[in-house]
Amino acid sequence: MKAETMLDNTPVPSPCIRNCCLDDSDICLGCFRSLDEIRNWSNADNASREQILHRAAARRQSRPSPLFLTNKDPSPQ
Repeated sequence: MKAETMLDNTPVPSPCIRNCCLDDSDICLGCFRSLDEIRNWSNADNASREQILHRAAARRQSRPSPLFLTNKDPSPQ
């Protein structure tokens, strides 16, 4: 998709999942973009958007998985 998007000039779509919550470093916990990246997205060209997506993916990979509490007992039967 990325190469095709770059060739046909279709704008790279926003990674926003409408789960916006910023951490202490101003990184969105939904899409992992920085506040500045979110602010600048609409004016960014496709090459810049691809760079933003790459950085956001790296942030997502480096962040530990969240712990979710469930009603299920994790102990074996």
